[in-house]
Amino acid sequence: MSINKNLVVVTWDGVEAPLKFIHFDELKQFNLLLFNYSGKNSETDLSNSPIDHLINQSTENKGHILYHLNQFIKNNKLEYNYIGIIDDDIIFKVSEFNYMLHIAEVHNLDVFQPSIAADSYFSHRKFVHVPGIMVAPTDWVEVMAPFYKYELFNACNDYFLQTISSQGLDCFMMPVLQKIHGMTNTGIVHSAIIKHTRPIRTHLRTYSNGLTGLQEIELIRKLALQLANNPINASKFKSKFKRRVLHEGNGLIILLESKLLKLTYLLSNIWNQIKTWAQQPYFIGDK
Repeated sequence: MSINKNLVVVTWDGVEAPLKFIHFDELKQFNLLLFNYSGKNSETDLSNSPIDHLINQSTENKGHILYHLNQFIKNNKLEYNYIGIIDDDIIFKVSEFNYMLHIAEVHNLDVFQPSIAADSYFSHRKFVHVPGIMVAPTDWVEVMAPFYKYELFNACNDYFLQTISSQGLDCFMMPVLQKIHGMTNTGIVHSAIIKHTRPIRTHLRTYSNGLTGLQEIELIRKLALQLANNPINASKFKSKFKRRVLHEGNGLIILLESKLLKLTYLLSNIWNQIKTWAQQPYFIGDK
């Protein structure tokens, strides 16, 4: 499938300059959709903008955005290979996204995300950029800038409105759907780097459904576990997956595996940093 059949969605508050965090250093090789989540008609002139599609829809948070985005794709009979949904405070370069999508297709990734700059606001160190690595395998990718094969994105449709914040879809529901659909090739593409410019704050809010972000995460975890335990799907899910991804099982084993995984990431990052230093030229007299 042509790389031009990929869609990158960037959210917008309808007030600030749209696309202000995107560096258009080369022609984009993907379609670009601007999602104005204020729902208000902005006075901003978009006539010369590089966007291919525009959605004006009032939403409470990203779960609603994902739902209305999928309805737009279906209603307009659009066909895409990958769908990427980028928060409005993410800095990135078009050239790196072009390259990232090429890498994803070459590696036949089903789900992926760009790496995160070390000076960015982040929640999970495993997503921080590592020099010298093109693609690192992972169990799941974060909801701030995920890329999904459209088949998987659409499979998640019934759960978009279950979590207004969208939290829990990334780390619990999507990995389960990947197992069910046999599309489990997931990676962090370190050849592309983004920066998250705002502090993480979604989990601190209470939404109109009466739930906080943390409560929505637990709700989606339970729904994902129900799906995994369904007799139709049960044979696809081993106890290790349930412990490592769905946090279900012996609490002590889950804790130990989590600590061991973090230690593995730490040692891997240290080793990669040592290799980077070893490749740098050293001259006598350098300080």
